[in-house]
Amino acid sequence: MLQGYKKIFEIQTLINYIFVLLIFIFPISAKKIYPLLLLLIVLWIIEGRWKEKFSILKASKGFIYYFIFMVFMGCSLFWSDSIYGGFTKHYPSNGVLEYFKMYFSIFLLVPIILTSIKSYYIKLSISIFLTSIFISEIISWGLFFEWLHIDGKIASDPSPFMHHSLYSIFLAITFFIVLTKFFQTKNKSYKFILILFATSNLANLFFNGGRLGQIAFLLGFFVYMIMRFKVSIKSVLIICFMLFGIVLTAYKVSPIFYKKVHQTEIAIQKLKQGNFNTSWGQRVYGLIVAKDVLKEYPFLGAGIGNAKNEFMEKSKQYSHGNIVKYFWHMHNQYMQVLIETGIIGFILFLVFIYHLFKIKIHATMYILFCTILTIYCFGFVGEPLFWNRQPFLLFNFLIGIFLWLDYIKIKEDIYETI
Repeated sequence: MLQGYKKIFEIQTLINYIFVLLIFIFPISAKKIYPLLLLLIVLWIIEGRWKEKFSILKASKGFIYYFIFMVFMGCSLFWSDSIYGGFTKHYPSNGVLEYFKMYFSIFLLVPIILTSIKSYYIKLSISIFLTSIFISEIISWGLFFEWLHIDGKIASDPSPFMHHSLYSIFLAITFFIVLTKFFQTKNKSYKFILILFATSNLANLFFNGGRLGQIAFLLGFFVYMIMRFKVSIKSVLIICFMLFGIVLTAYKVSPIFYKKVHQTEIAIQKLKQGNFNTSWGQRVYGLIVAKDVLKEYPFLGAGIGNAKNEFMEKSKQYSHGNIVKYFWHMHNQYMQVLIETGIIGFILFLVFIYHLFKIKIHATMYILFCTILTIYCFGFVGEPLFWNRQPFLLFNFLIGIFLWLDYIKIKEDIYETI
C-alpha cells in the first residue's frame, strides 16, 4: 500500500514538472507541445485517483459547462455529412482526429490543472509563462531593430513565434498579469522590474501589427481600471485620458501602428463603397456567406467535420465568393461556433462563458480574470482563438488556474492569489 502511494506521488511530481515545461514551451513553439501534452495526459490517466478527481471536477460549474460544450462540439461529427470537410489547416482532414488533436487534448489541460497540479507549480507556471513571453519580446525587439534575422520574419512584422494577431493577444494578457503582480507586491525592486517589463510589453504590443490585440488591450484596460478604482465621473475621465495618451503616443512613435491605423481607415472607406478586397472586408464578406450555412443548419450546425465544405459551396453563389472560398477558418469565433454547432452549440458556449464570470475568487484575481475574459470575448470577433493552438492553450491554461482558485476557496474557505 505504501509503495502504491509512493508511485502516485512520483507520477504526480512528474506531471507537475511536465506541466511547467509545457507552459514554458507553448508560447514559443506550437508544434513541439503535442508530445509533451500527450505525455501529460497519459500520466494523468495512469495516476488514477478518479473518485477524488471526479469529486473536484463536479464541484466546478465552470468546468462542467465547458465539458458539455466540448462534448457537444465533438458530437457534431455525428450529424456532419462528411468528417473530411472541417476547418482544419490541412483540408480535407479527418474530423475525428482533428477534434481530439486541436480541441479535446488541449481542453484536458483544465481538468489536469484542477486535479493534479500543486499550488507551488500553479504559481511557478505563471512566472514561467512570463519568462517565455519575455524571451519572445527580446527576440521581437531584435527583429524590429534588425539585430536578429529569422527566416520568414521581417522588421515591419516582428512577431517571432506566431501570427501577429495572436501574439498581440498574448501581449495584451501579459500586460495585465504583470500589472496585477505590480499591485500585489510591496518589494520596491520587484516593482521597478515589473514596471520595465510592463513598459516593454506595452511598447511591443503597439510596435507589432496585431490590431486585434491592440483594440482588445484598450477594452481590457478600461475594464481593469474601472473594476479596480470603481466607477465615477472622475475615474472614467482619467481612464479615457490615459487611453487617449496611449493611442496618441503609439500613433506618433510606432510606424507599424501608424500604418495599421491608415490601413483600417482605407478598409472602412472601401467597405462603404462595397469593396471587400481588404483583410477587414474579407472578414465581413465571410460572415455574409456564412449566414447561408446557418440558415440551412440553424439548430445543430453543419458539424465540425463538414462546416468548411458547406461554407465553400455557399461561397460559389456569391459574385465575390473567391475572396473567402479558401478561408482556413471563419476569422470569427462566434460565427464558427454557429455554423459548426448551430444555435444550440452557441447557447452552450455563451452559458459556459457566463458561468466563468460567476466564479468567486479573490477580488484582485477576479479583476484580472474579467479583464482576460474581456480580451478573449473581443478577440473572438476577429479570430477563432479556439481554433488556433497557442491562444487556445493560453485560454485553457488560464481558465484552469482561475477555476483552481475557485475550487481552493470552496475547499479551504480561503481566497488565494497567484
